Amino acid sequence: MSLTNKVVVITGATGQLGPIVARAFASAGAKLALVGTNADDLLVLSNELGFPESRVFTIARDLMEEASAKALADSVIEHYGRADILLHLVGGYQSGGLKELETQTWDYMLNLNLRTALNAIRAFLPFLTANGWGRIMTISSVVAERPSANSTAYAVAKAGLETLTLAVAQEVKDKGVTSNVIVIRSLETAETRAASSAKAAGWTKPEEVAALLVFLCSDEAGAINGARLPLYH
Repeated sequence: MSLTNKVVVITGATGQLGPIVARAFASAGAKLALVGTNADDLLVLSNELGFPESRVFTIARDLMEEASAKALADSVIEHYGRADILLHLVGGYQSGGLKELETQTWDYMLNLNLRTALNAIRAFLPFLTANGWGRIMTISSVVAERPSANSTAYAVAKAGLETLTLAVAQEVKDKGVTSNVIVIRSLETAETRAASSAKAAGWTKPEEVAALLVFLCSDEAGAINGARLPLYH
């Protein structure tokens, strides 16, 4: 399954998923545009991946700002001449019940989990549709459909992200572009396992997410559009 020379934009590249996803796509032949908020962390990631500079481009941008997202898209196009795949991995969690949640927390959860995706998709969508081929992927959580106690702001933001992703799918379905969302429950890392050692089910390995992303971004998965794909045990 080859993605040779496809330009893959990975937002949230230095997070828990980013490095493993980046390696999987580079191994499939893609060129990487790694995006995060800290330039030093991106440089470390690029060095750890060990791929030639011609295939890895790092850009520090805050996608909560619309202008920053547009500048990101312009930078990728200037560097590679095109963009083919947008993997939006930005996200984060803060707990709290509805009564005690401060407005600042609400704004942060909505901006981090939803607005960043909105800004990124709007910035790259014209380039994907101009290609006549493109892939948009986002990552959501089961709490979007089945909210748990004290996850209100996060659940609302992720539900919005899913709706955005699936709505975009309808706008691009005749343009050679697909838009899908992967739903996980708990990402399995050494840190999360240590913090939740008693948890028996619901884990998803980063490698499993990466493998599914690679497939969904291939030509073989071109008929899959507007799908909400659960990926957890």
